[in-house]
Amino acid sequence: MGKYRQYPPITILVHFIVWTLYASVTLLVYASSSSHPKIVIYETIETFFICAAIFYTNSDFFLPVFFEKKEYVKYTICIIISFLVHLGIRYLFAYYIDPFVMGSPSTVVDMNFTSFTIISTWWWFQATLFSFGYWFSKVSIKREQEVSMVRDEMTIKETEQLKLRQEKLELENAFLRTQINPHFLFNTLGYFYNKVSDTHPDVAEGIVALTNIMRSSISKKTHDGLVSLEEEVENIEYLISIYRMRYNNKVYILFNKAGEYNLRIMPHILITLVENAFKHGDLHDPANPLIICLDIQDKDINFHIHNKKRFGPKEISSGVGLQYVAKHLELMYPGNYHFNIDNKEYLYTVNLHLKTN
Repeated sequence: MGKYRQYPPITILVHFIVWTLYASVTLLVYASSSSHPKIVIYETIETFFICAAIFYTNSDFFLPVFFEKKEYVKYTICIIISFLVHLGIRYLFAYYIDPFVMGSPSTVVDMNFTSFTIISTWWWFQATLFSFGYWFSKVSIKREQEVSMVRDEMTIKETEQLKLRQEKLELENAFLRTQINPHFLFNTLGYFYNKVSDTHPDVAEGIVALTNIMRSSISKKTHDGLVSLEEEVENIEYLISIYRMRYNNKVYILFNKAGEYNLRIMPHILITLVENAFKHGDLHDPANPLIICLDIQDKDINFHIHNKKRFGPKEISSGVGLQYVAKHLELMYPGNYHFNIDNKEYLYTVNLHLKTN
């Protein structure tokens, strides 16, 4: 823990294969839908090389050297420098190196600086989050092995089993909070807000919404690990506003709510389902809008999401969202929930009935 370790050859080979497959899928999707496939192929390969550098710098250096030692100030400084260097490199390649190498303009030359910055930030943000997940997985595996050794030496009583379950749940919640809302980004988002608040108020509004989601996610939870339903609903509304701004309000989303919000629930359950619909749904068809319904009756929560599927290029996803929901519903509400997914050819529907008592 906290020490840099070199990768053995077999691990390097596995990492190379995973990155190659990961980049190939994205490359095939984007190149097949572009009028300039050669340019897209070149820029996609370039982007994944840059993302890989960000990924391993964070997972194998910044996190073990600074974050694990609780040197959060140094870690924050390193992450901010990483972002600025990444932005500078992408700008240098897009506007100077790529046109020279390819003999034709880059696909981003027609973008304004704000759009270019948002896209570059999105790629950096994904690479940084994925590196968090990779680092956390290695730490979790080691801790799990240590717990297994203890279990082999003694008989665990029922109370001890419940305690281990709760500790594991808290660790995974901490991991999700790190994914959604890393603390080091607050200063960076504040800097962006100050930069664009006068010239681009719509972007500033999106930054405020994202900051509110992050602040809610990182805040210390009560002893029962629950949050108010009202807070979860507010975060969903913030997330919707971000997507509306991202697509210039050319998305069709209906969020219907009924009942009182004076309940407490497991955090991130509802917003994870909404985020999954954003990632995989077609939000641009007015005849088939994304429908989100929340109905509270006494202490029962009925949550319904219905969307048209998106075909073609999709946002990069880690694929853990629905697994997180299903696993934590079983841990927190055994026998008190019904979670159903209706996955048709063109339509996708999720229904969750939850008894909070």
